[in-house]
Amino acid sequence: MPPCEARVIVVAAEDDLTADLVVSRLGPDAFVRLDPGRLRETVTAGGRFTAGTWTTTIDDGRRAVTVGPTTSVYWRKPTRPDTHPTPDERWRADENTTALLGLLRAHPVLWINDPLVVDASEHKPTQLASAARCGLRVPDTLFTCDPHRARAFVTDHDDKVVVKALTQRHTTLIPTTRLHASDDFPAVTGTLHYLQALVENRLFDARVTVVGDRVFAASITTDDALDWRTVPAAGCRHAPINPPAPIERACVEHVRELGLRYAALDFVVTADGWTYLETNCAGEFGWIEALTGLPISTAIARLLTRATPDTRQSAATRARM
Repeated sequence: MPPCEARVIVVAAEDDLTADLVVSRLGPDAFVRLDPGRLRETVTAGGRFTAGTWTTTIDDGRRAVTVGPTTSVYWRKPTRPDTHPTPDERWRADENTTALLGLLRAHPVLWINDPLVVDASEHKPTQLASAARCGLRVPDTLFTCDPHRARAFVTDHDDKVVVKALTQRHTTLIPTTRLHASDDFPAVTGTLHYLQALVENRLFDARVTVVGDRVFAASITTDDALDWRTVPAAGCRHAPINPPAPIERACVEHVRELGLRYAALDFVVTADGWTYLETNCAGEFGWIEALTGLPISTAIARLLTRATPDTRQSAATRARM
């Protein structure tokens, strides 16, 4: 019996529980799933370029996709090639991931999200500028490796400054940390540090998840923790909330401006309003959905299966990003 024809390609590691949530909302014949970083022999993928056109197919033995204008791609977090133990395995994983991404980007598919667009959108200076253009309040921010500039920034803000890590790729979690003018600022030398004015008197933190033009927001309340990521889930109180309409519109506009269809935004909420902190372009949402009941995975599945061809990004448009 030939495999069923599917519309959605799910690219994710086999143990990705967030991808599992979305897959559980798709029809059983709606998708094929593969992990190019750990490609199984049961999956075949490839493409041919002839007469000026690519024909790309993926088949997992049960379902198949011929990539075209009605195809959607949910690209989560496939196995990273550099995690394999041997050079040969790393090379094979890199070849598979690079080839699959290139083939898919040659077609006008709907992406959640194109990983190359995610890479460009992860940069905090880009995010902060976009958020401000879209009407969100952004704290005063400094990037510097000059200890004198760093100390002056802290002094100008009356010792109310935090330092953040831009990446977590080569270390364990580095939490947001308070800075004081009495700290050892010569240690700043040689590494660009990300300093930001402290948002005081928070009522709660907020995680705003955008899926297409839909917004799902949750409050995260702690006992005044500076970084809720350092608090066990049991020590945080989560609840669904409705942001002010201007905040919702600005979040959707910001995500669209970054070239994304999905993102999770972090805010601090005070009596004075909402202050934007950052955008997680491939941010997790599973724990938010579990604790609040917000139907985020359902919204992603619906966008993947119900979007029309005119909502899909052309290859020419993506090439300009």
